[in-house]
Amino acid sequence: MKKLLYILFLLLSLDTFGQPCLGTQNTSIVPGNSPGLPLGQYTPGQVITLTYTLQSFNGININWIHAFQIILGPGFTNLTPITAPGNPAGSVGNWVWDLQHTYPAGYNFGPGWRFINTGTAGWGTSSNGPFTVSFQVTVGPTCTPDNLSISMEVLDDCTTGGWANGTCCTDSPILMLLGSVSVPLIITSNINHF
Repeated sequence: MKKLLYILFLLLSLDTFGQPCLGTQNTSIVPGNSPGLPLGQYTPGQVITLTYTLQSFNGININWIHAFQIILGPGFTNLTPITAPGNPAGSVGNWVWDLQHTYPAGYNFGPGWRFINTGTAGWGTSSNGPFTVSFQVTVGPTCTPDNLSISMEVLDDCTTGGWANGTCCTDSPILMLLGSVSVPLIITSNINHF
């Protein structure tokens, strides 16, 4: 029992000291499923709208937020941006939608939004948020009950190479959707042999 309490204390203390830069994250998915199916199940061709909000970003040691990368499972097609993140009280610059970009440090990014800092190239934005993005995806054509997943990864200057004294380089992606494709049964008529 004493060993179990020690391990539990150690894990809780690591969590306390290893807090990421990301504040509260919220997601919404519309619709939550295809009509008549359980939550998280979709049919091929279904269009889904996702909204993601990062309430705050604490850029420790001036490690600023730089990008929002969308990680799609193979069951999706037609990724379409709707709303870019804002830049409340942030650095001079703007967010751009990008399908692929290689940062100077070699990190291969995309698809998603990345911040172009017009004051200092290679830096993100000093804004603490909140940041809200939205996009649509389509369930791809398939004949099998494939898994559907969508995650959002927030990248900072430390990851992209614009700053080397950060402590948020390990913020894990947040899973927004873990669903599946519901393939309708194919019903055929009887075959008569003469």
